[in-house]
Amino acid sequence: MATPTTHARTAEITSRARTEARSMAGAGPDLTHRPQHGPLAAAALRTHRRLSAGLRHSVPLTVLGPAGGTVHALTAFLAVYAAQDPDDTMTARDRH
Repeated sequence: MATPTTHARTAEITSRARTEARSMAGAGPDLTHRPQHGPLAAAALRTHRRLSAGLRHSVPLTVLGPAGGTVHALTAFLAVYAAQDPDDTMTARDRH
């Protein structure tokens, strides 16, 4: 079941998704460190894995295509899929 979202939670997830996407794409403010993924990416990938398992075939990830817009597309993927994570571990763990 999907996690209910409020406007504030959606804004928080979107902001964090952009930060993680920039880091993962190597476009973050600190380019001297290796790109990292965080709890939002983990939540998004859990949801993606559940969707693929439910459909009994892999759902392709197309956010990293050659058309550009990688940070924007990755931000959207992270925000949308993380918001649907039924475990909701990314916000509970990081608020403390």
